[in-house]
Amino acid sequence: MQWKQIKTLFILCFLVLNAYLLFMFFDKLEELDYGLAEDNEEATFKEQLENENIKISADLPAEELNESYISANQKSFTDKEVESLNGLGNQQSEVINGNFIVSQFEEPVTIPEGADNNLITEIVKSKILLEENYTYGTWNKEMNVLVFFQKKRDLPIYYNQNGIVVVYLNNSNEMIFYTQTMLGEAETPTEEKSLIKPIDAIKVLFDGDRLWPEDEITDVNMGFHQRIPLPNGQQLFAPTWTITVNGEKNFYVNAMENLVFSSDEMTFLTDYISYTKETLQSLKDDNEVKEYVLNHLDTIPTDNRSDTE
Repeated sequence: MQWKQIKTLFILCFLVLNAYLLFMFFDKLEELDYGLAEDNEEATFKEQLENENIKISADLPAEELNESYISANQKSFTDKEVESLNGLGNQQSEVINGNFIVSQFEEPVTIPEGADNNLITEIVKSKILLEENYTYGTWNKEMNVLVFFQKKRDLPIYYNQNGIVVVYLNNSNEMIFYTQTMLGEAETPTEEKSLIKPIDAIKVLFDGDRLWPEDEITDVNMGFHQRIPLPNGQQLFAPTWTITVNGEKNFYVNAMENLVFSSDEMTFLTDYISYTKETLQSLKDDNEVKEYVLNHLDTIPTDNRSDTE
């Protein structure tokens, strides 16, 4: 009797093991099929790019990247930081509402002709507060301003008025004043997730008719872009692929949701200048920095916005 029970138990165990192995086999087979389908889709897309003579000269990250959303509030500068600002030299500075710096150079600071990004970075960072928190973004020649983005997790936060340094130049490409804001400590409200591949971000642009025949993808980088403001006043930032086309036009693709952010540099700078003008109204009318900065801002052409992507 015991032998029959043992035999029955062995048969049941054997059947369970077989069922498990069969399940694992089909699971692996499904993964293989999915991988092959994904590879075939990527190969098909690359053929589409070749047919349109669209080139990818940028180095695309090969490894899978993981990242999360981050959130942050605007930072208020401490008394110690303001004291350090006043000690930078050759500057007359004002801190408005505790979180907005406007600083005029007593003697303009020259940007040498032909200066590369590294030299520009070195010059600007030697003149601003908490310089290690910012990275060079762009030189907008139409408005003649240098833009530095604040960094979080060593990645730039693109075009956010609460975390940026904008340096204004005169017609001789000399730095005459700058404005500075900063975001506080970043929090992580979500778990890390796998990001979409750069090639998939490029496909989003292609499918959305944002790429044209003969275009070239010249650079691909990772950063953060504002997703939505939160009810408590914090801002939520999404991991974002920056796709540079023809060395001049940037597109920003949410690396979690495959969405293209609406980001136009001229529109942002136009709005930022308006924001700066409004903020400066907090200073007294006879304030020399206020008068100087407002006079210069009034000379900057802000009526030539590009259409938002």
